[in-house]
Amino acid sequence: MSVSSTVFLGTPTEKTSDGFEDTYLFDVSRVYKGDLASVTSVGTLANGNGCGTSYVLGTEQLMFVSAPYDVDAEHEGHSCGPATETGFDIQAAVESVYGAGYAPSPGGTPSVGVSADRSAVIGGGAAVALFAVLGWFGWKRRRAQ
Repeated sequence: MSVSSTVFLGTPTEKTSDGFEDTYLFDVSRVYKGDLASVTSVGTLANGNGCGTSYVLGTEQLMFVSAPYDVDAEHEGHSCGPATETGFDIQAAVESVYGAGYAPSPGGTPSVGVSADRSAVIGGGAAVALFAVLGWFGWKRRRAQ
């Protein structure tokens, strides 16, 4: 529980795949850790590669997810975390640590594709590179004069 950035109870409602990565949309019913809207996206590597996993559409699940690393979604799910299919009541353990949880924030548009954080980093890097090139050309022009 402590290594997951977000813990929630939700139902996968839709799946898209590009063959390398699967992205699921979840209707979130309860949040135990983190801050979520009522709909969120969870990406995972397809075919079980690199701890990738799959989810059964329409089946509510307790989710332990992390910030995205290998996927373009709001969260990354993996099979290398806690197993929720065992006879152990993991939801009771989660509630003993985080309480009964709370309802997700209303609304929400899941991010599928490049996240806003990545877009800011990419855009910032491009701006720095552009200014460096323009500065170099200006310096070369002044030296030539």
